[in-house]
Amino acid sequence: MGDGSLSQDEIDALLKGADEVATTSAAPSFDMPAGGGGLSPVERDSLADQINGSMGNVAHSLSALLGKNVMISNAYVEVKSESGVRNDFGRQYVQVAMDFTGGLSGRNLVLFNVADAGIISSLMMGDDSGAPPPEMSEAHLSTIQEFVNQMLSSCATQFAEKLGRGVGTAPPEVSIARSSADLAMPYGNELVKVTYNISIENLVNSKFYHIMEASVGSDLARTSMSGGGMMQQQYQAPQPARQQQVVGQVGISPVKFPPLGEGMAPGVGPNINLLLDVKLTLTVELGRTTMLVKDILGLGEGSIIELDKLAGEPVDLLVNGKLIARGEVVVIDENFGVRVTDIVSPAERLTRVQ
Repeated sequence: MGDGSLSQDEIDALLKGADEVATTSAAPSFDMPAGGGGLSPVERDSLADQINGSMGNVAHSLSALLGKNVMISNAYVEVKSESGVRNDFGRQYVQVAMDFTGGLSGRNLVLFNVADAGIISSLMMGDDSGAPPPEMSEAHLSTIQEFVNQMLSSCATQFAEKLGRGVGTAPPEVSIARSSADLAMPYGNELVKVTYNISIENLVNSKFYHIMEASVGSDLARTSMSGGGMMQQQYQAPQPARQQQVVGQVGISPVKFPPLGEGMAPGVGPNINLLLDVKLTLTVELGRTTMLVKDILGLGEGSIIELDKLAGEPVDLLVNGKLIARGEVVVIDENFGVRVTDIVSPAERLTRVQ
């Protein structure tokens, strides 16, 4: 139109274009957390911080167990699919599967490469050089099982304090995964994979891996972000009243016990050199039986006594009457000997002492 005004058709066309622009600019955008709906980046960082703190304390206990200074650090958290985690492990690994129970329920899988596992097992069996064995026998695998048991049990205790509810552990299961198909993966299509740096003096400077169910990682991360569980809040409330109570002229403060292993300087606990010249009696026991007095009095040359073990069963090795290992009888020149085939775990030894 020559007078500069717009016709109705032109006005309608302009309004239609404005609607299209408004619709396009109003379309929402979402930043999805990596891992397809798993932990957010903030939650992953929170979980890494919590695990680093726990492992720093656990390292003191492991140092006493190995007799060497152990450092575990730089936990790196990833959220991956079950197939994605399997693809990360194409070589042989020593794996230990162990479940958390109670207030934090779910499976954990800890993986060491075979060389590192061999060094750790040698140290636990008393070889200060840490020379790895030619192959991982059942005895060596049992030491790795105990190593991981100590590590995750200590973590469970610290997690329980954070969560404000009891966290237990199930007996660990150890095996060699010769391929990714052998991995005893935690349950779920999405898993949390944690990579640690581990250093054992000048013997190991490597990595090991901790795979857990996504629910376990989420629970720990969110508890850490919220500042702890209900139990912590209950403890904080009465703190001013119980810092010090005065009865007459005597000040009474509550007793505080440090966590197990805390306060033990590396190298102090495992200083066993002071005991190396102490003599112990090692006994090899073929078997046992119970007899009546009249039967013992009736023994003579040629009498046969039936023992409680079958032919071919391992014999027991006892130190000062306490079972420490099992083995098989061999002949060396003209003398009998025993080849050690199994080391009794510290947990089993403690049970027998009790």
